[in-house]
Amino acid sequence: MTASGDPVVTAKAFVGAVAWGEHTTVWDLLAPDARIAVLELATRRGMDPLLAARLREGTAGDDERDGFLADLLHGLQAELVGVEVDELRYLSGDRGTTVEDSVLVHLVADVPAELGDAVPVGRIELVVTGGRWSVVRLDGAS
Repeated sequence: MTASGDPVVTAKAFVGAVAWGEHTTVWDLLAPDARIAVLELATRRGMDPLLAARLREGTAGDDERDGFLADLLHGLQAELVGVEVDELRYLSGDRGTTVEDSVLVHLVADVPAELGDAVPVGRIELVVTGGRWSVVRLDGAS
């Protein structure tokens, strides 16, 4: 598993893109298998299969793509509701469980010392695809 960079850097970029509504960056940072899984879920929930095919192949119109990615972004933002993104710390973790050779990056928020250790608020699973780290999934603490 060789990749340029650190999975923590990609995790930070992904969370930042989610927080700031950079929908095309979110899509670009998703692993190809994660994109397919998102499109399959959207189809099961009523998305037109032809639209899903155009999105998968990169032939959807800008309006179609932007509408879909806005919906995806809202779903991802729900995973981070109540999280102060600018104050997160990112900790490299164990191996992931979704795909082979994936790794976890834990998202933690510091609390006042009298309350104890940092609190986990989510995690991102990443895998190397095409020589770079890509996001497999985002799990919020909820």
